Amino acid sequence: MKFYIKDSEVELKFGLKFCRELDQVYKVDYQGLEFGMGVNLAYMNLQQANPVALTEVIKAATAHLGFSIHEIDQAIETYAEKEGDLSTLFEQIETEMGKSATVIHTIKTFSQQAKASES
Repeated sequence: MKFYIKDSEVELKFGLKFCRELDQVYKVDYQGLEFGMGVNLAYMNLQQANPVALTEVIKAATAHLGFSIHEIDQAIETYAEKEGDLSTLFEQIETEMGKSATVIHTIKTFSQQAKASES
């Protein structure tokens, strides 16, 4: 997926580096043990239209390029001003994450478990 940061078109990558980066942001403590839940919690936050999650996901997806949180926040705000809101960006990122061979199984499993817990 392409996205503009600092007037440059960049490629968002949803591979293992992406997963590791998100695991550093989204951790769960269970009886004193920390577990990375990056993809699951990021995906859940995206579905809830949390704009901070957009920043975290884009930062992880551009970790290979080294952009700062501030630069990514600016890019998201510019996108929102240009498009009128962030709904399309949320949809695009969720779709692209779901296409990643590295992430797709995690998202499917998380979605199935969430549906099962609603029943």
